[in-house]
Amino acid sequence: MPIAPMHIERLYQAVELVSASRLRANAPALTRLHSYPALASAAQAPASDTTEAFLRCAALAHAWSTQALRLDTAELGAAIAAFDAARAPEAVVGSGLIDPVAACLGSLENAATLLHLANPARFSLWDRELEAVHLGEPPSEYHMGQARSYLRFLATAQEVIAHPLFLTFHHAFCTAHQARLQRLGIPPYPLSELRVVESAAAELARAGR
Repeated sequence: MPIAPMHIERLYQAVELVSASRLRANAPALTRLHSYPALASAAQAPASDTTEAFLRCAALAHAWSTQALRLDTAELGAAIAAFDAARAPEAVVGSGLIDPVAACLGSLENAATLLHLANPARFSLWDRELEAVHLGEPPSEYHMGQARSYLRFLATAQEVIAHPLFLTFHHAFCTAHQARLQRLGIPPYPLSELRVVESAAAELARAGR
């Protein structure tokens, strides 16, 4: 039976999952919990220029996805310009920022990761599992290659953030998250509002809910 689309009542299930989680020592999810703070810190470290910052984030994005880094250098200039615009605190999220980066990296999922590293308050991580939670069914390859699909995910996440119950959900999820980090011996780190939504969806994806 198709999974219900992403909404705050469903995302609330993730609080229980995080509280009860017992991750294996070699679980990919545990690796990501350990490595995310270093990833985010490295992405925000000072760079000599925008090109260096872009290339660093591109390498980090591909390391996060375990894919080899391949750049279409013909698209590099446009991608760097889009990346620079995306770093602005009030960056206008749209295909004009996403498409050039995806064209350069050859992957919309990796572009989402790079843009998240550039501006985690405006862009979320995004992959097939997250989109399956969002859609209620597995996405096609074509769907995952369309910027509008990622934009719809971001729009839904913003709808969740605007929900009257979000502050309560945010507190509950972050409390459970920090408690899990403490159990695992991982130094605590904050989550942006968008990261909370994406993290909760990731928990549901791993649990198959």
